[in-house]
Amino acid sequence: MRTEKEMLELIMNKAIEDDRIRAVAMDGSRANRNAVHDQYSDFDIVYYVRDVREFTKDKSWINYFGDILIVQYPEDWYKHPYDYNSHDTFAYLIQFADGNRIDLTIIDVRNIEGEKSNCEPRVILLNKDGFEELKPIDDEKAFYLKQPTSMEFYNTCNEFRWLSLYIAKGLCREEFYYARYAYDVLIMEMFMKMLNWSIGIEHGFDITTGYLNEYLKRFITADEMKRVQGIFPNGDYEDMWDKLFLMYDYFHELEAVVAKHFEFPYDRVEARRVREFLEERRKLK
Repeated sequence: MRTEKEMLELIMNKAIEDDRIRAVAMDGSRANRNAVHDQYSDFDIVYYVRDVREFTKDKSWINYFGDILIVQYPEDWYKHPYDYNSHDTFAYLIQFADGNRIDLTIIDVRNIEGEKSNCEPRVILLNKDGFEELKPIDDEKAFYLKQPTSMEFYNTCNEFRWLSLYIAKGLCREEFYYARYAYDVLIMEMFMKMLNWSIGIEHGFDITTGYLNEYLKRFITADEMKRVQGIFPNGDYEDMWDKLFLMYDYFHELEAVVAKHFEFPYDRVEARRVREFLEERRKLK
């Protein structure tokens, strides 16, 4: 596997040698000193070019970077085909056979004005024309936890309990994927919001738990991490029922903590009645 130094040299040599490339930025985890940096970290690179069409119509140029295992073009998708005559931004998500990955975004300098609004961590690696729109950003404020409003808190609690009924219905019918999707994706988003708010209360909101809560274990104890892991069910219907109630009660505890801190009202009666309803549903299966 090529080293970080080798990959960056390759990325920079291409930009230096190719006059059409006018600037280079690095975003993502490698631009953030607080992120995890290891062999699995992507290289999130942005090339600012004179004419993006010269880098999209013939895609073979990306072979310069190495033996490509698989590549994806997120802007050119069956639901939204890319206009190859446009100057719109284009991206190559490139996984190399040696384990490295480059997420390479190509931005036409005609559109560089839009870079003023970027607020995520960024390192400027090259700026041939001194574009003032390209500024290094050395903090992660864009990812900080945000305090809830009273309305968002209410909606999150209400949605969590509403979605618990979806799971119960799927389990009663033995509709496996329906129940799992509602559990693993829909309701879990509500649970993680509440967990993050409780973390913000304890540690301050000027922190981030990362993309998809990847840094969660930095901010909770080992025992609480085990508790979080313990709410995820296996493929057995009875275990899914058990874990649903574990998650429900855990959420209710967190809900009380957040409500008390922010002096938000919360509906204890609704929480109790929905749980009783779930218990009755389980008896009917």
